Amino acid sequence: MVNFENIGFDPKIKKAIKEMGYRQPTEVQEKAIPLMISGKNVVCRSFTGSGKTGAFGIAISDRILGGESKAALIVCPTRELAVQVKEELEMINKKTGFSVYAVYGGRKMSEDDKILRKRIDILCATPGRLLDHFENRRLNPKIFDTVVLDEADRMLDMGFIRDIKHVLAFVRPKNTHLFSATLTGDVAKLIDLYIPKFTEVMVEEEIVGKNILQKKQPFSRNEKFSLLRQWVEKAGNQRVLVFVATKRGCDFVNDRLKKEGFKSITIHGDKSQNAREYALKRFKEGKKNILIATDVAARGLQVDNVEFVINYDRAGDADTHKHRIGRTGRMGDKGLAITFIPREDRDKNFWKDLGINYKQFFKNGLRQGYGAGRGSGFSRGRGQSRSFSGGRSRNQGFGQKSGSARGQARSFSKPRERYSYGSRLLGPHGDASRKKRSRKSSDPVDYVYRN
Repeated sequence: MVNFENIGFDPKIKKAIKEMGYRQPTEVQEKAIPLMISGKNVVCRSFTGSGKTGAFGIAISDRILGGESKAALIVCPTRELAVQVKEELEMINKKTGFSVYAVYGGRKMSEDDKILRKRIDILCATPGRLLDHFENRRLNPKIFDTVVLDEADRMLDMGFIRDIKHVLAFVRPKNTHLFSATLTGDVAKLIDLYIPKFTEVMVEEEIVGKNILQKKQPFSRNEKFSLLRQWVEKAGNQRVLVFVATKRGCDFVNDRLKKEGFKSITIHGDKSQNAREYALKRFKEGKKNILIATDVAARGLQVDNVEFVINYDRAGDADTHKHRIGRTGRMGDKGLAITFIPREDRDKNFWKDLGINYKQFFKNGLRQGYGAGRGSGFSRGRGQSRSFSGGRSRNQGFGQKSGSARGQARSFSKPRERYSYGSRLLGPHGDASRKKRSRKSSDPVDYVYRN
C-alpha cells in the first residue's frame, strides 16, 4: 500500500502533512506528485474532492524548497476557492516557512498592496485581480516560473479564457500544470496552445451517489417550507446544506428558519467577500449548522461532515445537481441528499436529463423516515480526518451575469512589453536574490515597477 512516506519529497513537508492527519495519498496525489516533482508538466482530469490541492501543493512546495523553482502562481476561478487553496497550502508549508498569499477581487487594492510588498513564494489569485496587478505594475509576472490552472473547466465556463491566455502570456512559465474535471472542448484548445509537452494523469471518474442516499420530497406550494423545517429538525445538530435557486429566496428561507430558532446562515452573490468568508467559517466550525446557499456553493467549498444536502429548489442541469449532492458522502463517508419535487411534476425525463435513475428515490420522502441521529450509519464525528481537496465553487462573478466575467471588455492582444525586463527591477519582486527580497523595505512603494 502506498503512503506518503513512500513518495519522495522533503521531510519538512511530510512532517506537516502528518500533523494534518493524512497518511495515505489519494489516487491523484499518488500519480501527480512524483511527475510534478520531476519537472514534468501535468495535465490532470480528476473529480471534486479527489485531493488535487494536496497534489500540486506538495509538489510545488518541494520544488521551491529544493531550489528548482523560484515561486508558483495558482490561478483559481473564484474568491472562495483561492482562499481555500491558500489555507491548504499554508498548512502544507507549516514547516518550510514559505509565504503563501491570496489576491482576489471584492476587496480593497490597499489590502493587496500590503501583500505585494512582501516576499511571495506561492500566490493564489483569481484571473481578473491578477491582471490588474500585472497591468498596473504592482506585481512582476517574471518572479513566477510555475503556474497551476486549478479548476480550468470552471474558469472557462465563467468566461475567463481570455484572462487566462493573457496571464500566461505575461508570465511565460517554465512549468504549467492544469487540473480540470474535463479535458475536452475549450480546455483541450487551451492545453494545445500553452502546454505542448505534458504528461496526462487520468483519475477514474467519480461515481456520484455511490455513498449518497438520494430521496425525493414531494410538496405543494403551501407546505414546502414546513417540509423543509421537518427535515432540518430530523438533522438535529448535524450540518445541513440547503440549495435555493435565487439570492432572494436564499434570504427568505434563512429568515424564516432563524425566526423558528434554527442556527442558519446564508452565502450568495450579493454578500460581501467578508460576509461570505464569515458565513463559511461559522458553518465549518459548527457555530451554525445550516447553510442556505445558491449554487455559488455547489462546487469547491471544502466543508467536512456535511451529512445532509437539501435541494429546496431543483438544479437546472445534471452537472449542477451532481456537484450539489457531492457536498455530502465525500471520500467514502455516507451522506443523504433530498430533492424537493412538486407533486404535480410527473416528468421523469427531467430526472433522466440529470443522469438520475428516477426509481432509486424512495417513493415517499419524510414518510419513510431517515435515522439521522448520531447513531445512524450516515453520521460521522466532527473530528475525523479531512482529505486534500482542490475544492470547487459555482460562481457567476458574484453579482455579474454569466459570461460577463470581469476582464472581457479588455483588449486581449499580446501584452505590451512595457517593462524593461533587461534592466534591474526594484522592489521585492524584482531580480534581486531571495535573501535581499526578504528584507523589509523602507520605501513604501518599492513594490511598484520602476523604469
